Amino acid sequence: MADALGTLRRFLLLTGLYYAGAVLASLYLRTPDDITLFWPSAGIGYAVVVAWGKRWAVIVPFAMILLHLTVVPVSAAFLPYSILSNTLATLVAGWYADRGRRPDGMHLRTADGLMLLRGGVLLALTDAVMGTLGLVHAGMVQPFEAPRAYLLWALGDLLGITTFAPALTLLFAPTGRRESLWRETADRREQTVWAIGLLLSFIGIVSAGQSGNLYALGLVSLPLALLLWAAVRFSPLTTMVATILVVTFLSLLTGLGLGGFTRPLTLLDASVLMLLLILISVIPVMLAVATYEQRHTAAALFQRATRDPLTGLLNRSTFEEQARERLGGAAADLSLLYIDLDHFKLVNDSASHVAGDDMIRTVGDLISAEFGDDALVARTGGDEFAVLVPVSESMAIAFGRRVLASIDGLRLQWQDQMLTAAASIGIAHSCTPHVDFDHLLSNADAACFAAKEYGGNRLIAASREGDELKLRTASMRSALQVREALDQRRFTLFCQPIVPLDRAESQKRNFEVLLRWTDASGAPRAPADLIAAAERYRLGPRLDRYVVDAVLQWFEAHPEHLQEIHHCGINLGGGTLVDEEFSDYFAARLRRSSVPAERLCLEITETSVVRDRTRAQRFIARMRDLGCRFALDDFGTGFCSFGYLQHLDVDYLKIDGSFVRDLGKSELADAVVRSITEIAHVLDKRTVAEQAETQAQLDRLRMMGVDYAQGYAISRPQSIETFFAQAPAVLVDAPTS
Repeated sequence: MADALGTLRRFLLLTGLYYAGAVLASLYLRTPDDITLFWPSAGIGYAVVVAWGKRWAVIVPFAMILLHLTVVPVSAAFLPYSILSNTLATLVAGWYADRGRRPDGMHLRTADGLMLLRGGVLLALTDAVMGTLGLVHAGMVQPFEAPRAYLLWALGDLLGITTFAPALTLLFAPTGRRESLWRETADRREQTVWAIGLLLSFIGIVSAGQSGNLYALGLVSLPLALLLWAAVRFSPLTTMVATILVVTFLSLLTGLGLGGFTRPLTLLDASVLMLLLILISVIPVMLAVATYEQRHTAAALFQRATRDPLTGLLNRSTFEEQARERLGGAAADLSLLYIDLDHFKLVNDSASHVAGDDMIRTVGDLISAEFGDDALVARTGGDEFAVLVPVSESMAIAFGRRVLASIDGLRLQWQDQMLTAAASIGIAHSCTPHVDFDHLLSNADAACFAAKEYGGNRLIAASREGDELKLRTASMRSALQVREALDQRRFTLFCQPIVPLDRAESQKRNFEVLLRWTDASGAPRAPADLIAAAERYRLGPRLDRYVVDAVLQWFEAHPEHLQEIHHCGINLGGGTLVDEEFSDYFAARLRRSSVPAERLCLEITETSVVRDRTRAQRFIARMRDLGCRFALDDFGTGFCSFGYLQHLDVDYLKIDGSFVRDLGKSELADAVVRSITEIAHVLDKRTVAEQAETQAQLDRLRMMGVDYAQGYAISRPQSIETFFAQAPAVLVDAPTS
């Protein structure tokens, strides 16, 4: 109903507009048999079919019938010609415009303007042929006067088209495009001076005509000059609307003999006058289109020269140029953030370069959104970004942390994968007198590199006093402490239970072995420090050897607990998975151990599998031959597609805790958990939900068909001695109301 009402309103409005143009044209008629010198309706109808399609030519016959019933009565013999000539000519012009329309549509460019002008000429010639035939057939003109009638009819149509069609075609365009064409490039003062000048030119022409000056018509050069001014300085629509005002004003003066002017009495007078008005209507509009096209091309070239084509951010050269200017300015504080995505190559290798481009665009939008208009934001390399912002170092750190959080929280769905991202950020600060750009960039780059050495997904602030060097030294010291802890075996085994959500399952113990460590003074250290140092300095295989040996030794010393175990999960790092020596060591260690291999479940991550899938599959096959089971850890946040699962011989998929924590709060999290569970069951694999923290999450996981759960909702990690001294953890039903 709403669409029908909208169509009806448009029909009535356009019909009324066409009728108004015809009424204006009737003012030029001296007798009912006369031919008008100006037919605005031709331009109105042409603009309608160009903008909305040929079917809207239906307004023409309705408007013409209304015109002849109310304002310009004609003989019954001429009436069909009048209606059909205007209608069919409009349809022919619309067909020509559709035929010449480019695949990318109609735009404000010279080629499209010339095409529309050719269509307008075709409309005028077609209309004039049929109209002249009607005049002769109705006896309104004699046959020998047909050439005169044809010429006047065609010129009147053409004047109406060149005057009204350009502006109306753009006004009928979609709102966004129309608003961009109204946007002025000149200031308000210049526009005011121009408008006053146009008004004074009108007054001057009338005054000269009333004074009887023989050359008064020469003053039309004044409004023409002002139209050319508008074409160069103002928006295209401003020029087109002004052209309508000027041509209508001049045609009324000369065509009706107002203001002291004499209306044309001969065919030559009328033809010269109409050709002059056509030129006045065409030249400024074509100049405005050409100027707009030139501006648009210049803007596109400037955009290409200064902006990154993928993200729309500043490119490296423009960023450096503008950054140097700011460092030479009076800003008290300037901070440079250098942002580098971690392991971005994995996205390109595992998904595709198209997925990588999508990730880069998304990250660029996230970074840009964190900073205001006073910041310079650039993409400086493949997966590198830079931001120069006039804030203190502490504020820059706050900005950087928000950027890290935004990137870390990014989840990009790509086909059957859920892509994630992380970044390292280095910050260098400068205060007056500012350091040079190269020095500032070097400090920020070094800080970013140090952040990557710490494992990525972190921020490091550098300074001119050498703090970055201290950070690197501390990083190396941390690695030495890990080596020392390995040598002195200052590690403690912890266990966290994994319980079945289906009570019909075996109640034997399922658990994951975790590692805690202490420094030389006996103070506990964060597990994250251990993992970061192990990955950064390639200590993973050695650390994993220690864990495997420690676990096997403990069970060899406590064989009474072996019968309680269903599976014991042991994490293996990415470096371990492709280490051939570890594979040989583990196989040999299992053969001489009394611990059954089928009690062990080796947990590997998606990222480690994707890093070298061939070696990973070879390792999995060898360990399975010995009896070990496998779990794919942190599933859903890496880069492993569901298609890989058909070729990965794993028993469990451990759903990443980021999705489990959002259950009930995020439709995406629910969908991811449900889809992973369903696909796992199709492939005859079991699922484990990590980091379950509430009873509500456990209930939701059970409802979704997840097989096992692990997290604080069940039990916190305990030392292995405490873990086996207690009864196995079981789920407690939520209270019912």
